[in-house]
Amino acid sequence: MPKKKLIEFNNVVILTSAEMLFENKGYEATTVDDIALKAGISKSTIYVYFKSKKLIWDSIICGYMEQLLEVAKKASKGKGSFEKRYYQLCFDIADKFEEHPLFFNAAFDRIFTDSEHEVYKKIYDVAEQTDEAIAAFIRSGIEEGVVKKELDVYPAVIMLWSSISGIVSMALDKEDYLKIRFSMTKKEYLKKAFKMLLEGVS
Repeated sequence: MPKKKLIEFNNVVILTSAEMLFENKGYEATTVDDIALKAGISKSTIYVYFKSKKLIWDSIICGYMEQLLEVAKKASKGKGSFEKRYYQLCFDIADKFEEHPLFFNAAFDRIFTDSEHEVYKKIYDVAEQTDEAIAAFIRSGIEEGVVKKELDVYPAVIMLWSSISGIVSMALDKEDYLKIRFSMTKKEYLKKAFKMLLEGVS
């Protein structure tokens, strides 16, 4: 196998194996030895590609952040009214959270700005692109007359991301409580909460 192909193959194997272990065992309980065993390669080989378990984790999170970027671009450049694209954005994020809550919670976490490693530069760049896509999405809402024209766009970007992630996380964590206390399904709660969020900027 050519060297470039071998590097790509080993990267994919390491990250795929680590992702499965992190999801099943959690970050803290997973060791580099576990990842090496799962990947079928030596521990020393893993350290050729990744200097630490944290770097493996952050490389995986970068991939999930790229998925969020695609969701944001879809909202920004998609067809249909602002409201239609807004609900599509919210429920796309909800679906992704439900599929991989561990990683998407982390994808909304702190953005590294002080590391020279390539993956952190990429994380920062993806986060910036995502913010710009959401900013364009919000501006389209202002142009349609749905969103308040005096809204400060960039603080609104952060508010939107944090609000959507908080709503979705709570719905996943409290699904049984919502049924017992409010007689609401998770989807009913999400739709109502997303509607209230939209009304807050309308």
